[in-house]
Amino acid sequence: MIAKHFARSNLFIKSICSSTVQKCALTVGVSVILSLCIGCVSLNTLENAGNSFIKEVGDINIFTDAEELQFGREYVVQHEKQVRLYRDPVVTGYINDLGQLLARHSKRKDIPYIFKVVETKGINAYAIPGGFIYIHLDLIRAAKNESELAAVIGHEIGHIVGQHSMKRLTQIYSVEILKQLILDEDSGKFKKLVADILAAGLLFRYSRDHERESDVYGVRNVYDAGISPEGAVTFFETLRTVQKREPSALEKFLSTHPVPSERVLNVRTQIAGLPLKAGLRTNSARFQQIKRRIR
Repeated sequence: MIAKHFARSNLFIKSICSSTVQKCALTVGVSVILSLCIGCVSLNTLENAGNSFIKEVGDINIFTDAEELQFGREYVVQHEKQVRLYRDPVVTGYINDLGQLLARHSKRKDIPYIFKVVETKGINAYAIPGGFIYIHLDLIRAAKNESELAAVIGHEIGHIVGQHSMKRLTQIYSVEILKQLILDEDSGKFKKLVADILAAGLLFRYSRDHERESDVYGVRNVYDAGISPEGAVTFFETLRTVQKREPSALEKFLSTHPVPSERVLNVRTQIAGLPLKAGLRTNSARFQQIKRRIR
């Protein structure tokens, strides 16, 4: 079992080392793991060795897709004890259909996607690793047309495509994860780790660069799905209006996202570089139906 994880851990160390620290980190990492295999080093030594290069871990994800799905499923079980799901089948059916359309045209089609609506207050949406995406009912109310709603869902799919939560967990828990990989710690500790992440709210603290990357993925996703990407521009403009009128409504949102004015500029620039495409839709009868239904 140790030998199996040695190869995997060595590959991990290679992947996270920059060119300037690779030789050092590999030497330390391999020697530590080899020593562990013959019982000559403690977990504290492993942790200290890991900390010597952990700051060099940047945009790296050491989780496999299967591990991401396992983490996501466990997180969702605990998360849904804390939120109120919106159950109207007409609304949830539409959101799922729109989400699946976007997922089919995303840059990551190899995992299943699940879309749900929550009654949590605030104009927001969020993604949980493994393809779980939650849409606030207030977001649907705030969207003026289908392209605006699609832009936000596309952005959240972008977080899944970019594996941003798993990259963040790699940064925060990389040494702990290494211990689990090497020692095959039991599922009880895994559940506790998930619970701790949920309690601390760590999963959604993306960097602003991750938010910008998700905007790029989202615009392209919407465009490829046959929906007008202009919805991203008009939605960010809506956020600017809300920000001026009611700053507290977006306080949490703006603490982690680039300001709407910057995002408008970035998205406009990206859209200007897309090839002309006929037939992009802005709205639909189903969107208008659910807007009336939730009003």
